[in-house]
Amino acid sequence: MEKIITAELSVQSDKIEAFLKLAKIVISKSNAEKGCLTYKLLKEFDHENEFFFFEKYENQKAVEAHNTSEHFKNFIDGITPLLSKEPVIEIFNA
Repeated sequence: MEKIITAELSVQSDKIEAFLKLAKIVISKSNAEKGCLTYKLLKEFDHENEFFFFEKYENQKAVEAHNTSEHFKNFIDGITPLLSKEPVIEIFNA
């Protein structure tokens, strides 16, 4: 069963450039993962510091491989101090 993950992130206004630099790396590497169908970052129209990740995977095994990948761990470690609040993450079966 395919899995969809959404993540809403609020980035500190003065940390957006650093966030986007890290996001570019994780997006590129995640889209190259076996089992990743899409990995996108979208920006909220009215709020320059609000971002939305949309991820789609072939199955739960692909999600687990992504979550344990070195590039994802590095991304989480790098962005955590850049966020202004806890991310909102939702997981759906497709």
